[in-house]
Parts: sequence; C-alpha cells; structure tokens
Amino acid sequence: MPHLVLVGGIDLEGAANRLPRTIHRVGRAVLKTEDCWLRTDREALLVEGVVVEFSRPLHPVAVVAPHHDDTVVRLWSRVSVERTRPVQRWLCVLAAELQHLGLGPVKVTNIPTELWSDLGLAVQPTP
Repeated sequence: MPHLVLVGGIDLEGAANRLPRTIHRVGRAVLKTEDCWLRTDREALLVEGVVVEFSRPLHPVAVVAPHHDDTVVRLWSRVSVERTRPVQRWLCVLAAELQHLGLGPVKVTNIPTELWSDLGLAVQPTP
C-alpha cells in the first residue's frame, strides 16, 4: 500500500477545514482533491480525490491518521482503486499540503522519489 509517514501529529478537525481543494496537472494526468471529512470515530481524516489519466477517472480516498506519535497518509483500503503512479503522486501532493498545515518532514515512504522530489516535501535526514 503506498504511504507516507510524516513527523508529528495534526488537529484532524482543523485540517478538514483548512485542507485546500486543489487541482494539479502532472504529465497527462489531472489530480484533484475534492473533499475531506472526519471519519465517524473522529480518529482519522478521509480525503476524496479524482485522478484522471487517458480520460479514465479514478476515485482514490486517502486516510490521514495518527501512527505512533506521527501521521500516516495512505490509501483507504475499503475503496478499491488502482495504485497508479498518478494516484501515488496525489498522495504526495496531499502530504505536501499537510506539511503546509503544520506536519513535519517525511519520515518514511514507499513511494518512488521521482513522484515527489519536485514537490518541495521536507524529508527527515537518515541517521
């Protein structure tokens, strides 16, 4: 499962209100953050996206949740979506927007560097 772990925690309700609804173009793909809301247990933020490549829309949903004193950004496993490079790029864009809202650098990710290196994501130095 593609994911990024960002250092620190975030006020999920505040993030739900302040997360920008953005549209980005990368290559032949269009990435859009449509909406977000708190999960019913209020323990996570769900972020709805649309990723269009080759006129084919995908509808990923990301989960932003606490993870061992940090915050994880990953695809929600309850929504079946192809894990294409543009979908992974959308997760990285979302992580960059969350950094602007106060989260720390990327601690761990399994997403290839070329998908996020130009986004200005802060990355925690390797010890």
